[in-house]
Amino acid sequence: MNITFRYLELLNAVVVSGSISKATRLTGLSQPTISQQLAKFEEELGTQLIFRMRGQNVELTPAGEHWFRASRDLLNRRQEYETEHSHSFKDEQILLRFGATPSLRGRFTEAAASIAIEIGRFTRFEHVFALNSEDIVEMIDAHQINCGVVSAANVEDHMATLSIRHLFRDRIVWAVPNSVSLEQVAESLAHRDRSRDVAGALNRHVEVTAAVPWGNRTQAWYRDNLPNSAPFFRASTHQVAVDIVAAGLATCHCPMSLLPNLTSHTLDRLRLYDLEMVGRDAVLIMPRHLTSLRPFLLFQTRLCEYVEQSINSSASKQSFEKLPLPCGPISGIAI
Repeated sequence: MNITFRYLELLNAVVVSGSISKATRLTGLSQPTISQQLAKFEEELGTQLIFRMRGQNVELTPAGEHWFRASRDLLNRRQEYETEHSHSFKDEQILLRFGATPSLRGRFTEAAASIAIEIGRFTRFEHVFALNSEDIVEMIDAHQINCGVVSAANVEDHMATLSIRHLFRDRIVWAVPNSVSLEQVAESLAHRDRSRDVAGALNRHVEVTAAVPWGNRTQAWYRDNLPNSAPFFRASTHQVAVDIVAAGLATCHCPMSLLPNLTSHTLDRLRLYDLEMVGRDAVLIMPRHLTSLRPFLLFQTRLCEYVEQSINSSASKQSFEKLPLPCGPISGIAI
């Protein structure tokens, strides 16, 4: 049998992404090419590896399960040996590929880049963008990046293979156009059934299409507190959602970690209300075997220290307005 790493990489990408069509994003190959290569792999083995389901979803055969486990093991071991070789014998080859989503990017890009230079062993730093944490985890599994910042909920099934370090607890704020006064907000919350008559922006909110852990709670919050507010806008990221709010057109929920990304021009056009709602726990992840290499361990340690000293410090916390309720201003609404 002539089994190549390329075959193993394609099988791993298909299983990790969930379908042949989604694997195109991880591999950069077309769907027909992936199908053709998998067919050649099956021909080489003399057995079927996957059931091709309706909608292009895949299900592994017993042989497929065996070779998927083998692919994970062999690809991880190959990456470990390659990285160890670069660390020990080819200093010019140690690359740091760092992934983050728009909302979790925060100050991480500049901090991660600075730390990579300070360590002095990395020869290139690459920042990789993804719409959500699930995509970041997929890229780690597919060996496209070697570390990233994600929501903890997305790595619960990866404890055995990933080194996971807690960074901070991300809270949710309600973003309202600055043109909507505190009195108008209070009136809408006090008389929910009549909120349609108060301010146009309070009758519309932005729904973020990317999967977020607090999506259901956001829907419940608007349903319970602003029932006349309709999800008129849909946005792929919280950054886009906040831009719509800053234009005075709607309101939205957004994570506090997004705020360092916003310009003063945008922030000046917003009122931010603290809902005292925890949205997610942010964690730094990398393949567990990389922590045995000093440059990666130092990077992990220093980035966590940066978060502890900077993002979690009281000096860096932004003040938010209290959410006005009929009984008087309080700091949040119970969900």
